[in-house]
Amino acid sequence: MNEKRHTVSLSETAAGCLPRQQGFTLIELLVALVLLMIGFLAVFSVLWGSAASGRFSRDMTTAASLGQDMLERAKTLSYGSLPATTGFVSYTAASVSAKGFTREWQIMNDFPEAGLKTVKARVSWNNIVGSGGIKTSTRTFTMTKRPEY
Repeated sequence: MNEKRHTVSLSETAAGCLPRQQGFTLIELLVALVLLMIGFLAVFSVLWGSAASGRFSRDMTTAASLGQDMLERAKTLSYGSLPATTGFVSYTAASVSAKGFTREWQIMNDFPEAGLKTVKARVSWNNIVGSGGIKTSTRTFTMTKRPEY
């Protein structure tokens, strides 16, 4: 019982047909590339949003610090040395420098009631939004001062 076995290699085909190729077709590669691009765009948009959120948080924190600095300065001044202003005026006694931020304050006599002074501090800055547009953001801080303090 001697049997001879004959093995057929992949290169041998019946009737002269080409062998079935192993690998990916061009369509499969294009679909894979499109899916990869969608994934990369999603990651990029999340990173872009994170960076914008970080800038917003930084600007809001800086504005809060600058507004607090202005109100603390008003606290150190006596009641009589806070003259009433007509509208908001530039805050020139800036002890903290903040490039890109504008500080103004308004002092109102007898508001909201007689014998009180109300100090409003306003901090403004420009934000870059969208594709290069500029939006001005403003934070306003308010305190009242009595003559005895």
